[in-house]
Amino acid sequence: MSGPHESGKPLEATKEETFLAAEYRALIDLDGARNERLDRFLTIYMTLAAAPWALYALTLKEHSDVPSFSTVPPFVAAGFVLIGILGALVVTMYIQVWFTIVLYMRALNAIRGYFLETGTGLTFHLPVKADKPPYYDRGNYIQLAVAGMALVNSGYIGLGLFRLAQWPHAPGARMVVFSGLILLCWIGHMRYFSSQAHKRESHSTGPSLRWKN
Repeated sequence: MSGPHESGKPLEATKEETFLAAEYRALIDLDGARNERLDRFLTIYMTLAAAPWALYALTLKEHSDVPSFSTVPPFVAAGFVLIGILGALVVTMYIQVWFTIVLYMRALNAIRGYFLETGTGLTFHLPVKADKPPYYDRGNYIQLAVAGMALVNSGYIGLGLFRLAQWPHAPGARMVVFSGLILLCWIGHMRYFSSQAHKRESHSTGPSLRWKN
C-alpha cells in the first residue's frame, strides 16, 4: 500500500518554494563568483607587494655596495609608500568582498532553514541559521590574511617615510617614531575590519524570510 507521497505524482511546490529554489541556485553561483574575486584580490595584492622590491633590485644593478635601506633612492622609498597606500585600498576591497560572501552564505542558510521548518522531511548537515557564519570570526583565515596584508602595508608606509623624512634627530628617535607609525597603521587596518563587521551585524538583525499573505 503506497503512502500519501508515493503515488508517483510529483508534489507541486508552492510559489514561495519555487522562488526560494531559484534564489538558492542563483546564490550558489554568486557565491562562487565572489570567492573567485576574493582570490583575484589576493593575487593583485601579492603583485603590488612585490613591485617596490623589483624596483629596488633594478637600482642595485647600478651600485656595487652592500644593500642597505639607508641607501635606498628617494623615488624607491616613495614607491614603498605609494604601494602601501594602494595595498590598504586593496585590503578594504578584500574585506568588503568577504562581507558579501558572508551575506550570500547567510541567505543560503536561511533558505535551508525555511525548507526544514516547512516539514519536508529533509535533513542537513550544513548550517541552517541566517546569522551564520559571522562577519568577524577571531582567528579565522580571513582575519589572518587581513592582518598579514595590513602588516605589509604598514611596514611599507613606515619604512618609506622613514627614508624620506630628513629629521635632524638621532636615528634611534626616528626609529621609535616610525615604529609607532607602523603600529598605528596596522591597528587602523584591523579596526576597519572589526568596525565594518560589527556594523554589518547590527544591520542584519531581525527575522528573515517572512512571507506576507
